[in-house]
Amino acid sequence: MAKITIMVRSAQYGMATAGEGFRAIIGTAGMGFDTYAVLIDDGVFVALKDQNAEKIEMHNLAEAYKQISDFGAHLIIHKESMEKRGISEYEIIAGKIVDTKELKNILRESKFVISFI
Repeated sequence: MAKITIMVRSAQYGMATAGEGFRAIIGTAGMGFDTYAVLIDDGVFVALKDQNAEKIEMHNLAEAYKQISDFGAHLIIHKESMEKRGISEYEIIAGKIVDTKELKNILRESKFVISFI
């Protein structure tokens, strides 16, 4: 089974990027690929708990991303991106927090890498 890493690099609202990244994640995982969803750069904002997206008439993407393990995908959150944005591990949904070194290993082991900017 091929390993695919899908990187979401932009915040959850204002553009369709994070939503389209989610669709790609569940799609590849649903097809049986070993799928890694990486929230990096501003993408770490997707993982924030208690988002109030209703005010802007959007769906809460944190709730969607919490469910990706149900599809067989792995949620990875980049530690340095969180730190740079002042986000602590207590403010985010459950996922594996990795540093840059571990992220490089995930990317090196992946047959395909898709980046949603």
